[in-house]
Amino acid sequence: MHVPDGFLAPTITLPAWCAAAPLWYWAVRRNFGTSSTESLPVVGSLTALAFVVQSIMIPIPGGTSAHLTGVAILAILYNPGVAFVCESLVLLLQALFFGAGGFTVLGVNALAMGLLGPGAAWLCYRALRRLSERGAAFLGAYAGMQVATLAVSLVLGLQHRLSPAYMPVPFSVTATAMMVPSLTVLGIVEGLYTVMTLSLLRKVKLVGPR
Repeated sequence: MHVPDGFLAPTITLPAWCAAAPLWYWAVRRNFGTSSTESLPVVGSLTALAFVVQSIMIPIPGGTSAHLTGVAILAILYNPGVAFVCESLVLLLQALFFGAGGFTVLGVNALAMGLLGPGAAWLCYRALRRLSERGAAFLGAYAGMQVATLAVSLVLGLQHRLSPAYMPVPFSVTATAMMVPSLTVLGIVEGLYTVMTLSLLRKVKLVGPR
């Protein structure tokens, strides 16, 4: 669900950068100090996995692509701030070395895929985890995928309304093209990926209950 460079005007990308920059600073200061040394191997491994699963992209109509995110697990195990920083790093590397997404739209992509999506996953998981941890992890990841996808489609729809020269495809087409695969396939696979990863980490005792 990356937004590529050239689809959003500075009237959207610059405010997104302004919103993301202080959040990056806060999240790094809060979650990646000396007290986080023990968790870094797991965080690094999950970030690398997220990079791999996000590199498998399927182009869809409306100026974006469909793929898993793999970062809901970071929000569930730690918090949305960790997921935000790690996903932003993944997006930056993909933009710089693989041409996926872009640098000018990094703020938009990071806020949607790294903060809003994982934030929704974290909230859903915490609300349901006492009933069933695996069920809560699945539903959290599924919800996070839908929130991130909807956020990207809304931004593209806003750009079409402001200036069709940047984004010629109307919101109805973009939202349908993005939400249908997200609701029917990607969200389910994201949920299964999250449950399997969580179960494996619990089994090998790399993370404890939270």
